[in-house]
Amino acid sequence: MSRIKIVWTGEGTYPYVTGGVSTWADILMHELKNIDFVLIPIQMHPFVKVKFNIPPNVVDIINVPLWGTEEPIEYIRKIEFSKIYEAKIKTQNENHMDILRPMMVLVLDHIYRNKEDLNGLGDSIYEFYEYFQTYDYYETFRSEDLWEIYKEYFLEHFKDTQEDIPSTFDMIEGLRYLYRFFISLLPTLPEAHIYHSSAAAFCGLSCIIAKKKYGSKFLLTEHGVYIREQYLANSRNQTPYRTKEFLMGLITLVSKLNFHFADIVSPVCDYNSRWEKKWGVDEAKIQTIYNGIDTNVFKQFDVEKEDDRPTVVMVARIDPLKDIETYIRTAEIVRQEVPNVLFKLYGPIVDEKYYHICQNLVEELQLESNFSFAGLTSSPQTAYNEGDVVMLTSISEAFPFVVIEAMACEKVVVSSDVGGTKEVLEDYGFVVKPKDYQEFADKVLYVLKNPEIAKDMGMDARESILNGFTIEDMVESYGKVYKDLYIEFMSEKGREWR
Repeated sequence: MSRIKIVWTGEGTYPYVTGGVSTWADILMHELKNIDFVLIPIQMHPFVKVKFNIPPNVVDIINVPLWGTEEPIEYIRKIEFSKIYEAKIKTQNENHMDILRPMMVLVLDHIYRNKEDLNGLGDSIYEFYEYFQTYDYYETFRSEDLWEIYKEYFLEHFKDTQEDIPSTFDMIEGLRYLYRFFISLLPTLPEAHIYHSSAAAFCGLSCIIAKKKYGSKFLLTEHGVYIREQYLANSRNQTPYRTKEFLMGLITLVSKLNFHFADIVSPVCDYNSRWEKKWGVDEAKIQTIYNGIDTNVFKQFDVEKEDDRPTVVMVARIDPLKDIETYIRTAEIVRQEVPNVLFKLYGPIVDEKYYHICQNLVEELQLESNFSFAGLTSSPQTAYNEGDVVMLTSISEAFPFVVIEAMACEKVVVSSDVGGTKEVLEDYGFVVKPKDYQEFADKVLYVLKNPEIAKDMGMDARESILNGFTIEDMVESYGKVYKDLYIEFMSEKGREWR
């Protein structure tokens, strides 16, 4: 069997951002040495640094920055400026609105749920991709003709609307969203046996295009339920209603496309599959593959502390989805019974505004001597072993690495009941209703006051991780899926493949 070639694509993760999805991707690529990977990471901007040691079987990286560029194509395709200039002149001198109109209208029909034709929509996405291989992206989107197509549709759709009439701002923002997110259509895609997306998101559009262009197999891994997380995130935004409606319509159609065209959908927990079925995924193509960790790294060991205080640890980025406020309020309750308790939070600041909200809450509750923002750690296993108990207060998760990592370190974990957490933690820790900081505090106090029981629970927790949640288990499962898809691809392509 020749070497399998896989194009992996993600959004805001590997290899430029740390976190659970990036850890998962890094493990796969390092462990599956007999597979060649090409990375297509979608980034916020092009000025980011690699955070991982890239293995030699990653043969290429095609970066796709959505913001921070005046000319998107120059950072995505390795072509001379003269070629970019020629495409601009060609686009300015030729009118292709007859080609673009049906493609654009079909996208808008799905954003506003006026039509349900995912096969046709997939064809339109592929046609957009082919069009932008020849014509200039920037010139197309700034053309008056495209604006007229968009404006005509917009006004027709809302002509009978009596309330919440869209403003000019709403119209401009909608087209701006299309411009930014459709940048994900610009990379010239390499031939590969398999395209693997790490989310049912814009990063999956490349997989759909490759399936149509090359017959590549499409594997979709769902870590978090992307569409659910987007609804949660946008519910907190102060964006005007009609602008939000457009954005969520766009995100919904992209998720549906991913689910529709994927050959295999592999959620990281059974919980996610419930959402996928709700969004129309055929149960026959769902294969749950749990995350795995290196239990030789994540294990119990002694950590030297500055002082011998009862310690609670959480490893999470500072982001509203992690609900750091509940962690802080839990600390305030626990302190009333354990005055010298220390709550430590390890993790990067990804939302500066939310970080200040959390800082202010610590000050308001006068927790300065009981709460520490410990910053990003390069050794989460050390962080877990500092704690007498480990917490996770997220309001949305898939199957969090931090839970199984802490369990492997023989720690009792008190986690919110989100995603597939209960699938691994029940009977070995405590699962609490999200945001219920009183219940969090009760469970933490129980662990702190019963060290012998906690020790036994921790040992049982590690044993459970050793039986199904190791790197070997995860890599073996993905290796089998890759091999099955490769065989299927080769049987379909036969001698056509080169």
